[in-house]
Amino acid sequence: MAQITKAGLTFPIMNSGNRHGEVSGEPLPILMRYWRARRNPRDIPALPQTVRRATGLTQQDVAYLAGVSVRWYRQLENGVAADYSADLLDRVATALDLSPAERATLYLRAVGRPPTPYSPLQEDTAECWDQDLLQLFVDNQEPMPSYATDLSWNVVAHNLTLRRWFPWAAHGANLMRWVFLEPEARQHLVNWESDWARPFLGQLRYERAHHPANAALAQLERAILAGSQDARELWHRREVVEHSHGAVRRLRLPYHQGQEVTVRMVTVRPLRTVALCVNLLVECANPGGPSAS
Repeated sequence: MAQITKAGLTFPIMNSGNRHGEVSGEPLPILMRYWRARRNPRDIPALPQTVRRATGLTQQDVAYLAGVSVRWYRQLENGVAADYSADLLDRVATALDLSPAERATLYLRAVGRPPTPYSPLQEDTAECWDQDLLQLFVDNQEPMPSYATDLSWNVVAHNLTLRRWFPWAAHGANLMRWVFLEPEARQHLVNWESDWARPFLGQLRYERAHHPANAALAQLERAILAGSQDARELWHRREVVEHSHGAVRRLRLPYHQGQEVTVRMVTVRPLRTVALCVNLLVECANPGGPSAS
């Protein structure tokens, strides 16, 4: 195995994934140490906070977040060649908060190939939707906020009102990740735990049971449970929810100057696919009590 010496240290070089079999770019150990060093443990609720905490994760931290042994993670980071599974590499990618390009690089360096592309439609490849028609549909719901999500809660279409209510939706957002991993969600979603977090986790468990081979759903589950202590605690309730159609929920958004707005959630699925949900937020009078479910 080829080696490289940097800063007085010698590292083995794993397959870089170059199609000619050539090794190029920085080796995996250097990349992984950089990825670890840039993460702030104080930003990760899943990690126990101690007085020693400083910027950067330890190998023990990453192993804990990825659900693997420290020995296994150290072996990977040190560049030891092995038949690492896609599931384990994805756990590490989630723990290190890697971008899609960085995740692909991890695969190339570790196992010599890019990750298998995954899509929420991988189990139903014949099912698809007309994106232009979908966008036209949600646009025609104005002024009612309307959006569509795929099987793993990626926002694939939204109208102008929805974007005004939730500016983050304009950037290829994932609804489930926003609810659990962004602190602002707890301020904007009234009764966050009972009315939003628990039903969403119940829906995630429902979809995972119905699509056990779906890689996007599996990665979403890992990311949420790794990044949110509250999600991990609520997950143990084993609740299963099919959808929130008809539920009354309350919002407290900057768009409404912080005033509470009550909405009824209307969810519909196109006849030709189960991988798409179209959601409308219908404003209604505040019932004056706890949100109905």
